[in-house]
Amino acid sequence: MYLYLSLALTVSAGIGFGYGLYRFFRDESALYVRMIVFAVGCAMLGRLFETLLILVNGGLTNGFHVGMLGIIGSFMFLFSANFGQMDSIVDDGSKKFLKTRLISFAAPLVIMAIWVVIAVTRGVNETTIPLGVEALLVALASYFHLKHLIIEDVSFGLIKAIRNYNLLSLVYAVLCMTEMLVKSFNIPVFATVIVNILQCVVLLIFVPVLERGVKKWTT
Repeated sequence: MYLYLSLALTVSAGIGFGYGLYRFFRDESALYVRMIVFAVGCAMLGRLFETLLILVNGGLTNGFHVGMLGIIGSFMFLFSANFGQMDSIVDDGSKKFLKTRLISFAAPLVIMAIWVVIAVTRGVNETTIPLGVEALLVALASYFHLKHLIIEDVSFGLIKAIRNYNLLSLVYAVLCMTEMLVKSFNIPVFATVIVNILQCVVLLIFVPVLERGVKKWTT
């Protein structure tokens, strides 16, 4: 079952990554968009490693494994895409957006709370530390996804155009943490199935949803 789920995730991410390469790497495209495509590509490589590891060993190993770098790299790209120039366009650092900034911390707090539950319940070991690094990157990215989802839009509709993408990214962050949670406890396998299927859907539509929003920038 876990082999099939891991394979489905690999294929879904691979299709999403391939579509992104086809749509945004044949000509000049915004770096922002390309970074999101690379995020899906990292997810694909991480899931591919996990698939091969399950195939060879019969399951995932305890502690750190290279497949974790797929999720870590994926959220590093998602974080980097929103951090800096994109965020400075919509947030000038004034008190006007202070409330939005404070509310946005809800996302990373929830993400880290999930890891804390795992660490406290399961104990700090060779697995919870790498998961903590993974959770930290998910938390950093989720802050900007929530912020750009609720912040007041700029005059030319930049943020409004990609709000569906930011919502999808936030859902993906929650799904990744939920997967971490169900794998850490003896939760019935159907929960893992549901979470992984939803992840497959997100990985498939990530780039098309972003593309639809980006098209509004030029219309």
